[in-house]
Amino acid sequence: MKDPFSLKNKTVLITGASSGIGRSVAIECANAGASLIITGRNPERLNETMTLLSEGTHKSVIGNLTSDEDIQRLVDGVGKIYGVVLCAGINYKCLIKNISKNSALLRRPT
Repeated sequence: MKDPFSLKNKTVLITGASSGIGRSVAIECANAGASLIITGRNPERLNETMTLLSEGTHKSVIGNLTSDEDIQRLVDGVGKIYGVVLCAGINYKCLIKNISKNSALLRRPT
């Protein structure tokens, strides 16, 4: 019987993978056989996460998800994915249907 929860040979995008929950999720998904695309703002910490991942086809993309240019670079380089885990930074609570690209909820407070 096929395991419906298997991540073997599936590509998963994980934001905020340079530390905390994002890093832990990345490690566990890699251990479960996923190919990962990890992203974060800090190159040194993101590279450290890469060294902690079990063998596989993994890719890291340095970027800040509050930057339109960084978001576009990430989208352009992702390709087909099976799943997304959003663990980047501080978030503001609201219904997902109320979020848009230009939403103030996605921008860092000044």
